[in-house]
Amino acid sequence: MSGQSVAFDEETTLPVFVSPSELLFYTDDHTTHRQVLTIYNPYGYTLRYKVLCTEPRKYHVLESEGVIKSRCRTDIVVRHKEPSVGGSREKFQIQLYEHGSWTIRGHKFIISETVEGKPPSVPGGSDVQPLQQVHSRTSPDRPPSLLSGAQDGDHGGQQHRMDPLVLCIAAVCGIALLLPTWQVDTSTLPPYLHLTLHQKLVVAYVLGLVTMVILHF
Repeated sequence: MSGQSVAFDEETTLPVFVSPSELLFYTDDHTTHRQVLTIYNPYGYTLRYKVLCTEPRKYHVLESEGVIKSRCRTDIVVRHKEPSVGGSREKFQIQLYEHGSWTIRGHKFIISETVEGKPPSVPGGSDVQPLQQVHSRTSPDRPPSLLSGAQDGDHGGQQHRMDPLVLCIAAVCGIALLLPTWQVDTSTLPPYLHLTLHQKLVVAYVLGLVTMVILHF
């Protein structure tokens, strides 16, 4: 796709598909101090992106600008440098450009908020940990690696196994984003396999939600 040139009208505004739509950093949970932004390109041409922030000194962004090939995505790691004080609220802006040009073709704002304390606990999560601790005390002579494997296979398998329905939804959404865009892409596929931009927007939103579930699993 490198070197491909696509003609844009000066008034063209591209929808920007980003997941998640908000970043939450909790002061007392270091695992939330590193977040991932995923930018999708469901279009039939290569795009360039750039990530801007209202408070750049507070964040470290890996690959804040780059290229996204047609029907691909890229993951951007955002690390908070000063998560010790809650109550702050900043904005990230995702800008999309025509490949080979600096003319902005689309943009979207992502809210970043630092929250005091820890994330809300998952209902029922407190009942799982004590069972694992009791099991560990009853098997003091077994190596830790073998003990964890026995727990996953004999007792905790269902708790640690990814729901097949989630994976199936993610796969379907991924395939849908790869289908041609109606009145944009040329393809030999039947017309009923062409999706409109609005349909791809909905699919990308659903895929973003499913991706969040997979990442937090």
